[in-house]
Amino acid sequence: MVIEDPLRLLGRLRLGREEFCQRLLTMLILGGPYPQWNTPNAPSDRGARFLLGLDALSFGTGAWKVRPQFIDEFDLPRRHDDEQGGAPDYAMLWPERLWMIELKTETASHRRGQLSGYLALAEHHHPARRIDLTYLTPPMPHTPPAAQARTRFNHLTWAQVIPLITAVWGDGDQVERRAVELLLAALDSIGTGWSAWRTARLQHMPGAELEAPVADTQPTAEPFTEAMALVDATARDGRQRALSHAAMDLQDLQELRLSLRQAICALPGPSPVHHVLPWIWNATTSGGTALTAAGTETGYELRLSRYRKPVC
Repeated sequence: MVIEDPLRLLGRLRLGREEFCQRLLTMLILGGPYPQWNTPNAPSDRGARFLLGLDALSFGTGAWKVRPQFIDEFDLPRRHDDEQGGAPDYAMLWPERLWMIELKTETASHRRGQLSGYLALAEHHHPARRIDLTYLTPPMPHTPPAAQARTRFNHLTWAQVIPLITAVWGDGDQVERRAVELLLAALDSIGTGWSAWRTARLQHMPGAELEAPVADTQPTAEPFTEAMALVDATARDGRQRALSHAAMDLQDLQELRLSLRQAICALPGPSPVHHVLPWIWNATTSGGTALTAAGTETGYELRLSRYRKPVC
């Protein structure tokens, strides 16, 4: 299993710059294909070197006794139905420590309360672990989360981390060097229009390699509107449904679930719609198989189920 060619990835999925950079860096860290969300994986030797270097930049860590598990799109479940939940881009897990990393390439994607929300959920779900959070972004203003007894926080910029990327993978094999080349080019494009950058790169891709995007693995233009239509259909016939929508990340899926629940509960009642619950199917814990291509690829999808009693 090898790293997917970056241009093929760029053509196969309509990813934003942030998601494209995340996927490339994940594949480099693992030395293999992009995994399903929230699944533990062992970093490669080079990946472990990079993570240890990033840990040193963040918190002055000198060495690890054991390598951590690496998780892309780390699921921090909601504590109740009216909470969103969280999903930091990366997490490293040791028996005694949780280290989370949130990546940004777009300053506009910074969300108020996101960082403090991650720490609060992590403290709730991992009470026996020390908790660290690294925020890796372009230069941007932000408010650090309040310090807690079990938590540490550090902000890094890509300019600080790019030398580490080139030091670790600069002498890698051809596939790794190609991934690094496109990752650094995408990072260098921060502040410019992503759509034009993506189009220009794909124009240089041999036609035989450029595959037409698979419809069910692409973001839906109006996911909320389409999901509400599925809510109405499920309220009528009771059949469980899944939204065929490739969310950019797990947090987008969590936001969509909460928006649907709030919209359902806000409808005047009594209504059959009040019996429909939006929920997130997880390949690891929910059982069964995915109902959509996006669910098969990521291991997560939004589903709608009808219950006998109102859900709100």
